[in-house]
Amino acid sequence: MVTSSRAQPAQVSTLNGIGALLMKGVAALVVPCGPTVLAVAVLLPDPHRIVLLVGTLTTAVSVPGGVALWRLAGRNRAGTRRLEAVGVRATAEVLTSTLTASDEGHTYEVVMRVSGFGFEPFEVTQSRTGSAGLSAGARLQALVNPHDCSYAILD
Repeated sequence: MVTSSRAQPAQVSTLNGIGALLMKGVAALVVPCGPTVLAVAVLLPDPHRIVLLVGTLTTAVSVPGGVALWRLAGRNRAGTRRLEAVGVRATAEVLTSTLTASDEGHTYEVVMRVSGFGFEPFEVTQSRTGSAGLSAGARLQALVNPHDCSYAILD
């Protein structure tokens, strides 16, 4: 049995500082919503069970959801910073492009070969929207971390 020590390519969600700030701002607004509704329900002079139930359910959803959004923003921003620090420029050549959905926009399943200096070329499959530049043979810019094969397609 042959095993490969090469890491599997993983796409990095590129998130700039403004995007991370906006995501964390939304998370900071979402987290206190549930506890606020619950506190108002408890402080009402004649608390109704339905208001207490709504406050409890809102808390059960908003607190974990807000914390998860905050952590997601932090992880995505850290991945972007790491890729910007150690990433090398690469080329992603479109091998095939197949239309998979066209409800409101065109969604394509695109197979690309990513190659550059300092790492072995690898193939990735992505679902992408739009039509410009997605035909076979098109070349897109990419950024690749040669140590763990994490990458981002820059378009």
